[in-house]
Amino acid sequence: MLVAVQLLLVSTFDAKAQDDQFGADPDKCKESVSLYREYYKQKNYQDALMGWRWAFANCPKATKNIVINGPKIIEFQIEKHKDNPEMKKAYLDTLYMIYDKRMELYPDDKGYSLGRKGMDQYEYAGEDYTLPYTTLREAFDVDKLDTDPYVLMRLYMAAMRRLVDKQMEMDELYDLYDEVATALAHQTKKTSDEKDLQKIEKAQQVVDQNFERIAKEDQYIGLMKPKVDADPENAELLEKVTSMMVKRDWLNSDFYLEASEKLYKLKPSTVAAYNLYEGHAKKGNNGQAIKFLEESISSESDNGAKADKLLKLAKLYGAEKKYSSARAKAQEAAGLNSGWGEPYLFIGDLYMSTSNSCGEDGCTRAYGFWAATDMYNKAKAVDASAAEAAGKKLSSVKKYYPVKKDCFFLGIESGASVTVGGWIGVQTTARFAD
Repeated sequence: MLVAVQLLLVSTFDAKAQDDQFGADPDKCKESVSLYREYYKQKNYQDALMGWRWAFANCPKATKNIVINGPKIIEFQIEKHKDNPEMKKAYLDTLYMIYDKRMELYPDDKGYSLGRKGMDQYEYAGEDYTLPYTTLREAFDVDKLDTDPYVLMRLYMAAMRRLVDKQMEMDELYDLYDEVATALAHQTKKTSDEKDLQKIEKAQQVVDQNFERIAKEDQYIGLMKPKVDADPENAELLEKVTSMMVKRDWLNSDFYLEASEKLYKLKPSTVAAYNLYEGHAKKGNNGQAIKFLEESISSESDNGAKADKLLKLAKLYGAEKKYSSARAKAQEAAGLNSGWGEPYLFIGDLYMSTSNSCGEDGCTRAYGFWAATDMYNKAKAVDASAAEAAGKKLSSVKKYYPVKKDCFFLGIESGASVTVGGWIGVQTTARFAD
């Protein structure tokens, strides 16, 4: 008897769930959905309207396709009635209602639905962009770093419009740029899909182009310096300021260095040390730049970022004529990224620039050029993207090869193995000018 009662209860609940899904008239619901879907598949959005409208009004839970397909059907009507303001507005209200219904029925789609709604509001905004900005901002707050790149792009453009209309302050726009750029950078690191990367790149390009129309370094410093001076121990403010200035490559000012030093004292980190390296490097303070870059490298956990920093350190050592250290750091960088040719190009350049000091005569002074050739060939072999640059350098270095008579008295012939003198000290192969 108990089992019978349980089965009856399950049957009742199933029937109630089915009624709730297909509405008060399940047969009419299924017929309407089937009818509009056939027209929709044929891209006949005009004839799809009637069946879709009945299903949306009476059984929106019947299938998720009702809220997925709805915008396309209604957008057709908006375009059709674009010269009739009253009808156009009615259909726009319906369009936004579809996104609201999708959020209601499918809460997990909230960020996506808000994003699509906000982009459509932007498209039809007219002169006031407050509504699309608010909706797109809400979408960003929901999906955060994973917000669709085009939603981020429209959000920033809506903010620009509001700035022009004096509905927004300049510092708010700077803050938003920092948020959007951070999200797009996060997404770039997360994906290797070419289509996704193209989408992210396009969004970043549009955001940057719009930002650059109004962003000026002196204006930003004038805006933010009083805030930093008034609250010099606000680490969050200092992080925001230094992050923005790094993104815009505004690293040559005293203000950037001061803000970076304050942040480093309050909150030492890999990033804070690297910020100081960049500030000192821009000002030519190589000793300080090396100190902070070495510190940043020591705590860097990402091998790709560490390799990049090591090559930067190698270049600083090269500028200080610490050639052995420069080569060691470049080799360390190459070891962390086996398919990267740039460290070998750099070592080749070091050999090129110092070859004349590593020999005693016309023949031995050319040994470094042969060693440089080895490095350029290696760069070309390991990294296809470095092939063009390596090819140009190989063409250039051949101009410095000795002629055979320069090496005659040393008994050096083409193809012989020799050891370069001086700091270079590597084995290489003899090569001669044609």
